[in-house]
Amino acid sequence: MTILKIYQNFFLRNLIINTIIFGVILACAYDEVKFEGYDLTYICYKIAIGYFPCMIWITFFNLFIIKPFLFEKKIKTFFFLLILYWVAFYYFMSWYFPLVFLGRFKTLPVISLVINGIAFYLLHTGIMKKISQTNKDLINFKSELSFLKQQLNPHFLLNAMNNLYGESLSDPDKVPDRILNLSDMLRYQIEATKKDYVFLNEEIDFIKKYVEYYTFRNERLVITQNFEGTVDSIDIPPLFFLPLVENAVKFSAEMPEPFIHIDLKVKCQNLSFTIKNNYLDSGSRLSSTGIGIENLKRRLEVYGLKHELSCKKEKNTFIVKLNIWHLPTAVS
Repeated sequence: MTILKIYQNFFLRNLIINTIIFGVILACAYDEVKFEGYDLTYICYKIAIGYFPCMIWITFFNLFIIKPFLFEKKIKTFFFLLILYWVAFYYFMSWYFPLVFLGRFKTLPVISLVINGIAFYLLHTGIMKKISQTNKDLINFKSELSFLKQQLNPHFLLNAMNNLYGESLSDPDKVPDRILNLSDMLRYQIEATKKDYVFLNEEIDFIKKYVEYYTFRNERLVITQNFEGTVDSIDIPPLFFLPLVENAVKFSAEMPEPFIHIDLKVKCQNLSFTIKNNYLDSGSRLSSTGIGIENLKRRLEVYGLKHELSCKKEKNTFIVKLNIWHLPTAVS
């Protein structure tokens, strides 16, 4: 494992940090009491009794006060809980230390330990945000290059022009609308990949244009779409749904009666997206690389979004469900 992977592992990171802190305390304590006849085992035991309750308090403060209140900018509530925390901590340690025969409660050393623990957490948070931002920028950069290559792909443009040519012969009045549809898709892909987040309603509009274009290409394709909730107040990383819709269009095209069902629901800051399509269970000429799904999984991880992604097959139907919780709002 690399150093970065070790650091990102919650168990290993805390084990290493606490071992180092414990070792520093042991070195200092041993130097002070080595002439009083205590052996190393007894000193370690006493340090553990005093140290680990402090770490429990530190962990509680970091996870349940700093993270949900300070980081969410609920300043008044944070300072109220901070004062309450210090008062409770002081009286607890005043009671606990004499109880375990650690002598009088020494405010400065223990408070110093707690402050250092909080400082470690804040430093860790800053490092993790920096790592996350770096990874996100890298993924966005690679994604933008990928989409630009696809947009310039001669095969894609050739198919588009062939379809436009066919429609110009059979129904020339529709050609201008089809050109605008294709142009809007290309423009959106270029602009969206430059951003970290886009409005959800913009992403939905893009999906509608995409399926409209492919309905035009395949007149047999039946697409039903359902969008519920307040979609104009939620932000989402760009082109999250595109790999799922692309796969559905690709594999349903082999069926004599292809269909795609798209269902998107928004409730508060939570999103549920489901897409179903039929496919050939056997005898398909297509093969799935899995790149689109893996790319989506990686982007979900990089963005740090709480999510659940599942894929399953039921007879000749492929179903993908994506749930995302706590998406940012357009006003936040």
